[in-house]
Amino acid sequence: MTQAEQDRGQHRYDFSTILERHGSTSIKWHEIEAEMGPDSRDVIPLSVADMEFKPAPEIVDALVEAATHDVFGYDYATDDYFAALTGWMSRRHGYDIDPTWVSLSDGVMPAINTALRAVTHPGDKVIIQRPVYYPFTFAAEHNGLTILDNELVLDEAAGRYGIDFDDLEAKAADPRCTALILCNPHNPVGRVWTTDELHRIGDICLEHGVYLLCDEIHADFAHPGHAVTMFGTLGERYRSILFEFTAPTKTFNLAGLLCSNAIIPDPELKRRFDVAAENIGGLTVSHFGLVACQAAYNHAGAWLDGLLGVLERNVAVLREFAARTEGVRLIEPEGTYLAWLDCRGLGFETPEALRDFMRDEARVWFDEGSLFGRSGDYFERVNLACPTALLERVLDNVGRALAARR
Repeated sequence: MTQAEQDRGQHRYDFSTILERHGSTSIKWHEIEAEMGPDSRDVIPLSVADMEFKPAPEIVDALVEAATHDVFGYDYATDDYFAALTGWMSRRHGYDIDPTWVSLSDGVMPAINTALRAVTHPGDKVIIQRPVYYPFTFAAEHNGLTILDNELVLDEAAGRYGIDFDDLEAKAADPRCTALILCNPHNPVGRVWTTDELHRIGDICLEHGVYLLCDEIHADFAHPGHAVTMFGTLGERYRSILFEFTAPTKTFNLAGLLCSNAIIPDPELKRRFDVAAENIGGLTVSHFGLVACQAAYNHAGAWLDGLLGVLERNVAVLREFAARTEGVRLIEPEGTYLAWLDCRGLGFETPEALRDFMRDEARVWFDEGSLFGRSGDYFERVNLACPTALLERVLDNVGRALAARR
């Protein structure tokens, strides 16, 4: 994607209007009032990973057309749906998938839970890489699995996270270890794993008979200088252990429409996944989710191109804030629309004290790093999918509150 394509997308679509979300059914706006009471309307959330933008009008038009003319009965995914999905994967990721590899789900996490039920048994062990998206922890615990934490390693000098491959191999070699849940790109630290890193992960899993559950819901978000490699593009070598989970929901701000796609190239693995889904009554995609996904992949690419330009600008704004703010460091994001802000230098005695300062004094609500594991203590996850003016308002609040504290 060229700079000219980003510029055209930004001018064509509205990424600057600050939406009024109070009184809506938005979780991230509602939880502030639920936690802090009615005097919290000035608190701004950049937390839960959905966007402060309306979806692409091409998607809205398709939904309106469906609402006007469709019958909302039991659905199946049509050939046109699969053509939209496979076309997107080919154009955006160079990934040529066969529609027969795809199982649908109402969300990536339901699909990951289903895959765990397909290939693990209670008492088995599963590897996750904290700090990591906290529903991975819930998925392991709810399925009776023991967590092996292959904790990511922060290179303090470079400000970049990496994988401890010696530790990963040792944990994968545990005879009770059955699966690894990989986040690619990684939420919350923003790493886009390189092809070499992905090969090393895949080879370790193959050697030790560990299934690889790859969450690629943020795969459409790569920052300049980085390219997301979808695991399935690495070749047939890894197909016997691989589940990939994708969705239009992060890319196009459609989380409430409940639609995702599990890509499972190995026929036996796909059969086991489908049986596990049937055993809980099936994984159902909403009618409007199917409509929105098809419209997004066929017609809304220019909207995403414009959004990527906005995200690049927002990263620059946050980078400049961190550079001028003593005690704060930005872990440079390579992918996702989330930023990982290192606040260890601010000197708060506990993570809870940092949280309370942000909410009570700065009047902003981030996702606290401790949600993602103890190694996330004193970090904040910042959602950058918002108008730049809103981000600037949040950072001004933080800057003023820090100045008053000092």
